Amino acid sequence: MAVSVDDVFSQITARGLRVTRQRRAVVAAVADSSVCLSPLEVFEAARRDCPDLGLTTVYRTLELLGEIGALRRVHGADGCERLVPAGSTHGHAVVCDSCGRVTEFTECDMGDVVRAATRETGYRITGHFLQLSGLCVDCAAQGDGGARTPAARPDGRWNEKGSR
Repeated sequence: MAVSVDDVFSQITARGLRVTRQRRAVVAAVADSSVCLSPLEVFEAARRDCPDLGLTTVYRTLELLGEIGALRRVHGADGCERLVPAGSTHGHAVVCDSCGRVTEFTECDMGDVVRAATRETGYRITGHFLQLSGLCVDCAAQGDGGARTPAARPDGRWNEKGSR
């Protein structure tokens, strides 16, 4: 987790909330992953450390992590929302089409795009969500073609082969 786990716990206590065993397990599950995770995958990983953890607690903790800026929501290759640790307050993600690895970047010169969207739609643009997809260095080195509609592996992540 690019954001320090200790900082996350400090922000939780600053809101008057306790850092429970369950919350610690959820934070650890997100922090320890190098790929984007679904809420169910976070639940499964966190239950290894906290077997009595409930799914509702996972969702509430993920919502809290999003509110304090420690979590970023991305679109997985399966089209579903996935979660990754946030490394900065304003960052964006590049998601590997093959292995699901997520890398954050912060540079996003969107000025021309925002001006064009404002001209075309009349909207006053107040924010943006930017996510790119491609092949990470490791998958590209393996000569992976990076299929655009990958299928889930048994661990719930997506691969390029189109099979489980």
